[in-house]
Amino acid sequence: MKRATVVAAVTCVWASLRAGPLFAQAEGLDLELGGLLRTGVRFESADAGGTDGFEVYDARLGLSGRVGIVFDYRVQAECDFDDEAFRLLDASLSIPLREETLALEVGLARSPFGLEAMRDRAEIQFVERSQASLAVAPGRQVGAQLRGSVLEDRFRYWGGVFNGNGLHVENDNDSFLFAFRAEYNSVGEIEFFEDLVFQVGAGISFSTDDGLAILPVARSSVAEEGAQELDYELFTGDRFLWSTDLRFAYRSFTVEAEYAQTEYDLESGTDFDAEALYVEGVYKLWGALDWIVRYDSFTPAAGLGFEPERNEFILLGLNLAPGFHSKLGLQYAIGLDGTLLGPPAAIDGTNTGPPLADRQFLLNLQVAL
Repeated sequence: MKRATVVAAVTCVWASLRAGPLFAQAEGLDLELGGLLRTGVRFESADAGGTDGFEVYDARLGLSGRVGIVFDYRVQAECDFDDEAFRLLDASLSIPLREETLALEVGLARSPFGLEAMRDRAEIQFVERSQASLAVAPGRQVGAQLRGSVLEDRFRYWGGVFNGNGLHVENDNDSFLFAFRAEYNSVGEIEFFEDLVFQVGAGISFSTDDGLAILPVARSSVAEEGAQELDYELFTGDRFLWSTDLRFAYRSFTVEAEYAQTEYDLESGTDFDAEALYVEGVYKLWGALDWIVRYDSFTPAAGLGFEPERNEFILLGLNLAPGFHSKLGLQYAIGLDGTLLGPPAAIDGTNTGPPLADRQFLLNLQVAL
């Protein structure tokens, strides 16, 4: 990282820490400083053309709070190590329309689609999200959305309209992306893990796109003949996405599954489908040690020169939480049916962990505030 970037990062953190107490003293202004740092090491099989080394997965800094009784606000940025600069991730204002049950959010934020895709990065079990969240979910968008809850927070819903081209602040055409999600859980906001807790959710999204890099395709891999890797292509046409998910929790056990599909209707008249599925089980020991196993599957939309194969992995993980804000994570990926490489970095411009690879070991050290 260049010296100027390091100086900018230190200055940003120092200024935020210094400004926080001063801003908090202003009448009617609530301010909370947050951040996320995740770093670790990667070891991969030489047979798969992998690399070993230390990495910084995420370095983020954010501000959130409330101004009087009118607006809730959230601003978050991260260090983009490829461009050696800072990139804006969230910049939104929320207006409470009904106390704690209905709000209008405007600006740059996560679009409401997918169970795992809507989780904060600090809360995901592995270094990276599932292939469904990376390759199918729309991710962060600029737009406006309503979110609310009824039935004592048992039923939650989101719905919004967005530019449809990720973190770019201007719309690339005259069309928009529409996204909706709803979920029902059996207990509401407080989960009583001594009882069986279940949750069911579903989401849809659709848009008309104009030359966006969103179509996941399969390519032959340079690492090993006959294997495939995934990449993104420019897409022009109509896109329809839908997902459904289930989650069960009982005492120390949690099981969740999510299925997502994208239907691409190209302007040329050709149709492609992409689909993804993950099933994850977690056993929590002593309230601080999580044992995790996940089946992660993704079938890309189209192949270049050959029919795409399903991209399948088994992930084994162990997470230790020594404190409220820290986590130590270990994970090992096993490729199935000869598949070697997982999805590329997410296309919303945010930093991501390394793509999945056969016989890949990752260590994750995390601090989140």
